[in-house]
Amino acid sequence: MEMSYSYDDFLTKDARCISIESSSLESSPASSPLISPKCSPVSIESTRRSYIAVTDGRQCDITDVYNISATILGTGNYGCVRECQHRTTGARCAVKTISKSKVSRYDQILREIQLLRAVGDHRFVMRMIDCFEDAEYVHIVTERYTGGELFDRIVDNTHGRGCLAEDEAARIIKSLLEAVAYLHGKNIVHRDIKPENILFETNDWFSPVKLIDFGLSRRHEPNDSLMTNRVGTPYYMSPAVLRGKYDRSCDLWSVGIVAYILLSGYPPFNGSTDVEVHDSVRIGDLVFEDVIWGSLSRESRDFIRKLLSMDSSGIFCSAEEALRHPWMSCR
Repeated sequence: MEMSYSYDDFLTKDARCISIESSSLESSPASSPLISPKCSPVSIESTRRSYIAVTDGRQCDITDVYNISATILGTGNYGCVRECQHRTTGARCAVKTISKSKVSRYDQILREIQLLRAVGDHRFVMRMIDCFEDAEYVHIVTERYTGGELFDRIVDNTHGRGCLAEDEAARIIKSLLEAVAYLHGKNIVHRDIKPENILFETNDWFSPVKLIDFGLSRRHEPNDSLMTNRVGTPYYMSPAVLRGKYDRSCDLWSVGIVAYILLSGYPPFNGSTDVEVHDSVRIGDLVFEDVIWGSLSRESRDFIRKLLSMDSSGIFCSAEEALRHPWMSCR
């Protein structure tokens, strides 16, 4: 499946597609929440057939544990996301309900759940709380974040001379790199880092961010052979991913794209179709227009160059190395 959108679409709410170029298990998304309302929301009553909380082996109905709101927070190709509240603690969470009939490979769902369990607890990564399953649906319960997407903050703050203030952009990128360093330390590669997959925990301007959506993630050990499936979202896919021979550094490239967008308000490599975007990425002509970048620090430009370098000798080798850059060290 190849999905296209234009550069103009970059600033529209619904331009959130994933480019898939292989039919293998690795490349088919296990879930793609909040993309577009292409499926009928699952009724609350359907959850009453749910059982088996994967996180601790209990056999129970999800509605025995949670009150599920009728309010749909988002819908996607595979199900919907709603708010729920734990009956005992009162904690408010989010539950993503995935229709098995909408997913071509059930083991893709299992892989996402396994990765979420492996992630554990990190302050900048989404945390799974519970998981329930029945013959028709899988319900993944996670923490509930109320601050909205980084994508929306970019849209709301882009102007003729850039986007976010440099200190705020650096704070977000530092948090994102810490999340990536943590995941890579567990040999997990995210493979779909983008503003739509970065949420603010609260509505506070200085709220912590959370990296979400592990539908395209996979395990990859340092000595494993290179990954080959070209997955991701066009603006954020590295040249190595497009070549079909890449490692965990693909996440660092995506962080570099996000950093560029946070400061400028637009992507460094663009086009009116996926093919044009991919061609622009392969060419790698990284431009810092003076009208925007002239007022920003040299450190910010050097930091982005080292994340988006076409020359392997000038690129960061790890998230930890990127965190030691002067643009990060004083944040």
